[in-house]
Amino acid sequence: KGGGYVCFCSQREFKEYKDRGKPCPHREQSIGDTLNHWKEMLGGAFEAGSAVLRVKTDMGHSDPAIRDWVAFRVLDTPHPRPEIGDRYRVWPLLDFESAVEDHLLGITHIIRGKDLIDSEHRQQYIYRYFNWEYPLTLHWGRVKIHEFGKMSTSEIGAAIKTGRYTGWDDPRLPTIRSLRRRGIQSQALRKLFTELGVNETDIGLSMENIYGENRKMIDENARRYFFTPEPVRVIIKDASPTVAKPLLHPPDPRRGHRKIPVKNEVLISREDAKKLKNNELIRLKDLYNIKITKINKTIEAEYEKGEINIIREKNGRIIHWAPPDGIKVEVLTPKGKESGIGEHEIVESIEQVVQFERYGFVRIDSIKNGIITAYLAHK
Repeated sequence: KGGGYVCFCSQREFKEYKDRGKPCPHREQSIGDTLNHWKEMLGGAFEAGSAVLRVKTDMGHSDPAIRDWVAFRVLDTPHPRPEIGDRYRVWPLLDFESAVEDHLLGITHIIRGKDLIDSEHRQQYIYRYFNWEYPLTLHWGRVKIHEFGKMSTSEIGAAIKTGRYTGWDDPRLPTIRSLRRRGIQSQALRKLFTELGVNETDIGLSMENIYGENRKMIDENARRYFFTPEPVRVIIKDASPTVAKPLLHPPDPRRGHRKIPVKNEVLISREDAKKLKNNELIRLKDLYNIKITKINKTIEAEYEKGEINIIREKNGRIIHWAPPDGIKVEVLTPKGKESGIGEHEIVESIEQVVQFERYGFVRIDSIKNGIITAYLAHK
């Protein structure tokens, strides 16, 4: 049908024709000449870059990107798959390849980013030449995540190669692999984007939108545990050995308790330690009350009789803690790594999303050499 031709113009030469909206000298070659040149391309007669097959469109089209675009080119670079290697030298470009593939697969609907609107216009020429029906196409605008700024997959890939990121699942990245490893549920992403709908308007989102949906889905199942980042030791005078029994899931007591043996020492987070005052009465969550007697690198305190209501009546603080012989925990977050001590029962939740009380939801990833690795999902 004469819908294409083999062009021998250099890139610079064709750009000049395209920018002026004028046809290049090869555009009017006969169908027979085009077929002969095509066979020569396939047979290896032309060097890479010396010939391309162009689709005839409209050299006067208002969008220069549509004007006689390249469908096939010659490449000498071997294919990365060893079973293919250098078997072929002529390769289709994306717009031609995907157009034909969509037809062969019987695709009826295409949903793609609005940056590919030009692809639809280019591919429609292919479909018209072959008398095919073009699929119904919807385009969506760019979704920008505020916390991550502008990132592209090529930039991320390059940064991974240089070692800036550990991989595509690095918690600092806005990738599906990263979100999955952090414990973000696929249903949360699906629900959020379904509610956003498909339109061509660019939108900006905060990760808090995703976190909010995820929190609704994981909260009712997530076990609770104690974790103290940057732990500080607290020695408690007159405290008798006991076993603390915090609820595994406070909203549902039927799920049972954890058991944490305690002597006369606990660990609290450095953040909580910085806020302590001498003679302050506080509650160690699900354990007992203590009064702070000395603040130093090691905190000294005294056991105080009474229930939690005494603390509440005085608007006192309730803080979480961990046993001194607890398990080492490293939490990987979008801002870096936090190390601390957690209760031993955390090891029972490998590959599950749990809540570190007063810290946040995390996915327990693995345990190696006695150290738990967890990924922060969100607060």
